[in-house]
Amino acid sequence: MRATLSSDRTREHLEAHAKGDTVTHIGLRAEDVVEYATRGGARALGLDGIVGSLEPGKRADLVLIKNDESPAMFPIVNPYGHVVLQAQRGDVHTVLVNGRDVKYDGHLVGADLPKARQAVQGSVEYLRGTLGDEERVAGMHPDIPESKMLDNPCTCTDYRNASGDPAVAAPRQEM
Repeated sequence: MRATLSSDRTREHLEAHAKGDTVTHIGLRAEDVVEYATRGGARALGLDGIVGSLEPGKRADLVLIKNDESPAMFPIVNPYGHVVLQAQRGDVHTVLVNGRDVKYDGHLVGADLPKARQAVQGSVEYLRGTLGDEERVAGMHPDIPESKMLDNPCTCTDYRNASGDPAVAAPRQEM
């Protein structure tokens, strides 16, 4: 949700800047992306009759956020803003899927974490053995294409100095 909100705000500012405008009122709000992630996601998958909102007869799929020790989690002035912009995965206290606890008090319920870790480690060892160290290291350090310097599109003024360059301060005149 945070990435969606940030990306849309970046797009909005970039489009406004291209027209020489300034954004003073953001179009997409935190409440909107919560809607997209819940009801909207269910609707897009054709599951809005089953999940996506808290209603009688629908599955109870919930994520409960709680972190009384976080300085960022109070005061809660805008609950949607807190969920989208402040909450972290460590703030997830409880997760219910179809009314069943799958995470409680920050810990997975009924999951064999050591077994899952062992399976992941087995996959890593298999890939290392199949690829070999040289390929593995090369994959960790891919070639980086040559960087190009572009003009800075982020000018906050239409001021131009004597040479016509934007946003470059004119040399000080000695008295």
